[in-house]
Amino acid sequence: MNMLLSFSSFMSYLGYIVLAIVVLLFMVLIHELGHYTAGKMLKFKINEFSVGFGPKLLQKKRKNGELISLRAFPLGGYCAFEGENEDNKNPAAFNNQKPWKRLIVLFFGAFFNFLSGIIFSFILLVSCGYDLIEVKTIEQTSINYNILQTGDVLLGVDGEYVDFVYDVTFDVLITNKVKDNPEYRLDLDREYETFKIKDKDYTMQLHPIDFNIKRNGKKQEITAQINIVYNDANNQYGWTINSTYNDETSNEFVVGVHRYTFTEALTQAVPFAFKWAWKIIIIFGKLITGKLGITSLGGPVTTVKMMATNTRANILNMVVLMPVIAINLAVFNLLPIPALDGCQMVFVIIEMIRRKPINPKVTNAINNIGLIVLLGFVLIVDLLQFI
Repeated sequence: MNMLLSFSSFMSYLGYIVLAIVVLLFMVLIHELGHYTAGKMLKFKINEFSVGFGPKLLQKKRKNGELISLRAFPLGGYCAFEGENEDNKNPAAFNNQKPWKRLIVLFFGAFFNFLSGIIFSFILLVSCGYDLIEVKTIEQTSINYNILQTGDVLLGVDGEYVDFVYDVTFDVLITNKVKDNPEYRLDLDREYETFKIKDKDYTMQLHPIDFNIKRNGKKQEITAQINIVYNDANNQYGWTINSTYNDETSNEFVVGVHRYTFTEALTQAVPFAFKWAWKIIIIFGKLITGKLGITSLGGPVTTVKMMATNTRANILNMVVLMPVIAINLAVFNLLPIPALDGCQMVFVIIEMIRRKPINPKVTNAINNIGLIVLLGFVLIVDLLQFI
């Protein structure tokens, strides 16, 4: 029986791995479709549009000679232009096109990923929400009854706002406001209400604090009461917005993730996507400066594993991951790293400045070496996740 359960669990996890690979394939398809669309619009000669690398599994030849193919190894893909890496007399060949046209074609892969990231962001915000919390219930016994209302969206504290880019949650805002602030410190020489949670003694004192909220679509500021909580056993401070307790916790004030309305999601999807792009840039900056270790990275194998694990825990996690992965692909491909679109764009910009193309042998050598280094780096970061 246990063996059957283990096999069933394995097959279930395998199914999520397949789903994760399909999602990555879809992201690759979007990226390559960007190159393809720009190339077709600007009259480039395209030889093949492929999803994946390696041996061909499926292939279709169009009337204009273009090949549409699916290859064996799905973690990648390409749009092969005529004369992209060699001299070619065809005026429609990639290297014979004007530099500004080539820049557009190179940029459109990441651009399509970012556009998809905006669409996925809209789906995330309208279906699940992400960064803001909302008052779900508040009982009449609460000291904040008639101050906070069901449906209030908590935006910030005392003029400082929630910002997921810098990991500033509502909880972090209040904690930063309370800790080491004499205004909120308990005077332990005085007697306050004491209570127990799981046989531990706590001391509590009410304090006013300004909340920035959105109520019925309008932003406003209110002054609510929070409880500064002192743990007698370990001399630690904390806070809670509840005002009564039982042996476990209080249920008089319940918050949950704010799910955006259709209009809110429509107006916030673009800034949300740009915020994610900036967050990713910050992460890359930390990696370069050494503030973040290499073990924080992951290649395709790690990405698939992470997506499968998170989706297995809750299918809605896939909705959260899709905009992140799409925007990450957009940003990553624009980095000036050899073998990536960003590096090719740098070559074209140099060509525009010096008004003469760089020797193809030089660019090919840089790209080939860069590709080997990049693949080796991806392999290492994947292996580090399993050591």
